[in-house]
Amino acid sequence: MPTSLFIEQHNNGLAFYINGDLQFDTADEAIYHEYLVIPSVALAVKRFPHTELQVLICGGGDGLAARDVLRFPEVSHVDLVDYNPEVLELGKRVFKDFNEGSLESDRLTIYTQEAFEFLSTLKEKSYHVIICDFTYPSCTEDTAIYSQEWFKTISRVLYPGGIISTNGVSPENRTTGFWCLYQTLLAAGLMAKPLQLTIPSFQRHDYGNWGFFLASPVAIQRSEIEGITLPENLQAIALKNLLKVFEFENAIAHSRHSVNIHTLDCPQLFYYLLNPHIQSPQISEAIDEKTINFLDIEEAGTGVIGLRDLFQLESTAQRWLEEVQGNEIDTSKLLPVQHPYHNPKMTAEWLAHLQKLLSEIDLSRLLGSILERAQELPPQIAAELKQLSDKIRTGQQILTLSPRAAEFIMMLSVTLLMANLASPDAVFAKGYYSGSSHSTGSSGYSGGNTYYSEGDWSWFNRTIGFVLTAAGGIWLINLLTNRSNND
Repeated sequence: MPTSLFIEQHNNGLAFYINGDLQFDTADEAIYHEYLVIPSVALAVKRFPHTELQVLICGGGDGLAARDVLRFPEVSHVDLVDYNPEVLELGKRVFKDFNEGSLESDRLTIYTQEAFEFLSTLKEKSYHVIICDFTYPSCTEDTAIYSQEWFKTISRVLYPGGIISTNGVSPENRTTGFWCLYQTLLAAGLMAKPLQLTIPSFQRHDYGNWGFFLASPVAIQRSEIEGITLPENLQAIALKNLLKVFEFENAIAHSRHSVNIHTLDCPQLFYYLLNPHIQSPQISEAIDEKTINFLDIEEAGTGVIGLRDLFQLESTAQRWLEEVQGNEIDTSKLLPVQHPYHNPKMTAEWLAHLQKLLSEIDLSRLLGSILERAQELPPQIAAELKQLSDKIRTGQQILTLSPRAAEFIMMLSVTLLMANLASPDAVFAKGYYSGSSHSTGSSGYSGGNTYYSEGDWSWFNRTIGFVLTAAGGIWLINLLTNRSNND
């Protein structure tokens, strides 16, 4: 997808954004990078004594994670793979003073490549430590590097007893997404320890506390963490603080067994990230404590794979039908958010104005267009739609529709809503929206600030919206035609 890179200069250094999302602020980036890097490498030093460690960094083209890996003299070589050459160039040039020239180190080799593709070519047991420093997913495709398949691939190229450290999402603001990652790691055969941090610059952007995972094919014990040796001159991390970051309030931790895992065949993570207000059924636990320290427990994963990909049009329509046939309808669970710039507040407003939204559809004109292809519809539905169209045109009262005609109208509504959610500007022309957590307020290119973007979204959104609407209509007609033939 198109990429926008923006650097904001300020008195304490700079802040770096990708597609409007803050990546780091030099005022406090040490908190993020030291907790991402130091525990994993320090634990590997303890597990592999008298060994020249091989480390892989996936992402991290800014060079800040590499800076902290290179603090360890036990690390003999680092491979860094990042697909974005512009970020790597910034890391070598603009960020050099902050990453201490890490990308030019004789101990580091850079690969400009997709991480999944890069790892698939490696032999087994290539690294003692693998660090994942990826950007926040902005589409379903971005979540492949958080899938069960991805973590299994990592395990394959890791030495037995090796350590994985990966950034996650906010356990505070994206709770189900965070535990989806936790369960996915466990399902990949890794013993995962979640941890969370408060990063002031992330808090100012309403990202909430930020989460990470420390994982290994071999269980990580509290005694191991207590026994690691930290490098000197760290800015943010201390051993006594490290032991506390594995502690979670039960109010957040109790939902960890109620989420599906994320796989390539049935992706779930992006749905959780875009729908944080939707809670999975809770599994009660006989735990009285207010907090859980994950250093003190060992858990097996649930390994539950979702029944359907809720971003697929047919899956959503099927779910609507099941809900409508039931006694209770919770509209907040029916409509998946399709666009990353739809925040929960916008979704709630959408649902609150659903009737008004649907009333904006010119139903008479829409039915007329559908009836032009009436020969492709089941005869009964075609006849009822013809009657409905005549009544709307002549202003007659509309009585109760037959179940099949009502089903048709409902699925057509789903099609239009899905198309509009996938492309906000395309169907109802609401205009661009950006939540506070994604806004940079930046524009243009100048010497003080760097702004780089590709593509024009307006034509792209309109095209996608039109295609999705047309495809949805064709899908609907084909679905009903097939049902009619089967009947």
